[in-house]
Amino acid sequence: MCFIRTPNLPESDVAVAAMSGTYPEITDALTGLEINIISVQPCNDLDKSVCCHADILCHHLGENRMVVANGEEYLKNELEKFGFEAFYSNKCILNFYPNDVILNCARVGNKLIANRSALDNTVADYCEVNSIEIVPVKQGYAKCSTVVVDNGSIITADPSITAAAAAAGIDVLKITPGNVYLKGYEYGFLGGACGMIGKGKLAFTGNIKEHPDYCKIKSFCDLKKVKLISLHNGPLTDVGGILPLKTVP
Repeated sequence: MCFIRTPNLPESDVAVAAMSGTYPEITDALTGLEINIISVQPCNDLDKSVCCHADILCHHLGENRMVVANGEEYLKNELEKFGFEAFYSNKCILNFYPNDVILNCARVGNKLIANRSALDNTVADYCEVNSIEIVPVKQGYAKCSTVVVDNGSIITADPSITAAAAAAGIDVLKITPGNVYLKGYEYGFLGGACGMIGKGKLAFTGNIKEHPDYCKIKSFCDLKKVKLISLHNGPLTDVGGILPLKTVP
């Protein structure tokens, strides 16, 4: 298996991904596609609705480098079993904003969309050393709110991400907020309801055809040569994203 060089964007079929361990219908669908799942277990310091969300508890820097929320020993150990060099975050994750979003940032090619004031120093320092441009946004839940389509394109419902990303030269499709289920909240985010499972293969944790902006989403992704895949026919659900980490050779 090969490590994914650019986070979120595999160059071949995904062999290993991280995601919440509380959605068996999604993990079963992925294992049926021969994807090994690193199951993210509950973090006691977070709200129960998001306590297993991969996009909150870890961040892929690229290749074999991962940042894990400080103290999440189980997740760190599981990543290391697959050959990752996992570092703890500098800040501690806590169940109140902005301490719950220290790792919730979205890599888009050589750019990182993030709330700069909330971002963990481990990630910020890595970006500085590796010439990755930080695109500052007001939205703290930047990864949840962002569907990474390719290394220069995203889909989001968030106005601050839309404006900042466009100004940074990223192609943005703005969609309607809502239409994603997240228990305990009015709605979740589409970025938390999907992830790449292969080169140009964007998988959703429900039926993407039921989204009111499906036609716009499909047209945008068609232009980018990205295929949309529904992992099951239920409602789109914010599971904290499907985080691709390794691919088949």
